[in-house]
Amino acid sequence: MRSLPPTPLHESTVDFQQIEAIENWSASGRVSIQRGAEGWSANMYWHSRGAQFQLRLVAPLGRGTYQLAGDDTKVELIVPDGGYYVASDAQSLMAEHLGWSIPLDGARYWLRGLVAPDSTPSYINLDDLGRVQDLEQRGWRISVLRRLTIDNVDLPSKLFMHYQDLKVRIVISSWKLASK
Repeated sequence: MRSLPPTPLHESTVDFQQIEAIENWSASGRVSIQRGAEGWSANMYWHSRGAQFQLRLVAPLGRGTYQLAGDDTKVELIVPDGGYYVASDAQSLMAEHLGWSIPLDGARYWLRGLVAPDSTPSYINLDDLGRVQDLEQRGWRISVLRRLTIDNVDLPSKLFMHYQDLKVRIVISSWKLASK
């Protein structure tokens, strides 16, 4: 992959402040995860209220529901067999109990088509309207493959995220939005 300097976001015609102001949102759809030869898919229900979040993954064929909830200081995971686990961050809980993880603190921005504010992207490609189309940040490659407009806000509806041998596909069928 070629590395290009980041495109300044201020050249965009998209109102990123409007999207950033949406701290209370819900997205539902499907997620599929592939690591090497192994794959997994589930229905996804992600609710965010500022720093607080809840992510439910409902796996098909009786594989159960996984629920991850918390904030910047504490995260809880409930697994289908009733196991309950607590940690200071979601990524370590997911890695230990699911066998894969994504940085939820970054993904909550990527899901909305934004650059996470905690690090400079090593690559960014904007579409003709100035929206993030392809991004590399924290070693993750995020591609927005499709968008939909909700309440006059243009949001991703299909994303592909890739990190080393982990591939994550998210298809969002429904967004619900509320401002700060």
